[in-house]
Amino acid sequence: MGEAGAEHGGGTDEPYEVLVVDDNRAVATIVSESLEHVDESIRTSYTTESQKALSRLQQESVDCLVTDYEMPGIDGLGLVKRDGTDTPFVVFSQRREEWLADRVREYGGEFFPKRTGSEQFRELAALVREQATG
Repeated sequence: MGEAGAEHGGGTDEPYEVLVVDDNRAVATIVSESLEHVDESIRTSYTTESQKALSRLQQESVDCLVTDYEMPGIDGLGLVKRDGTDTPFVVFSQRREEWLADRVREYGGEFFPKRTGSEQFRELAALVREQATG
């Protein structure tokens, strides 16, 4: 999946590398597969453990991080704070509090509430591309 690329990162024709982090494996899988399905220029990988995500972010280049907020160990904002790499990010969460959305924006990211239906993934993919291209 995600073979066709779009110009980014200096004009290369490579796919956007997106890391999805959600402690629920089913949700992480659905988000990853859905993003690739709705946008062929996105290639995803996922993890259910925030510590593994942190290691990956510090060792490899990722164009955008899509993370849940509520997770054991490190929440989504804690993950972004501890990353230290300025990786563009989207917090994709069930939570709907305005303070959380404001906090995400303060850190330079975007907040996108989880909903039902497949249309949310087209909107999320557009937001991921927007974040990845800065």
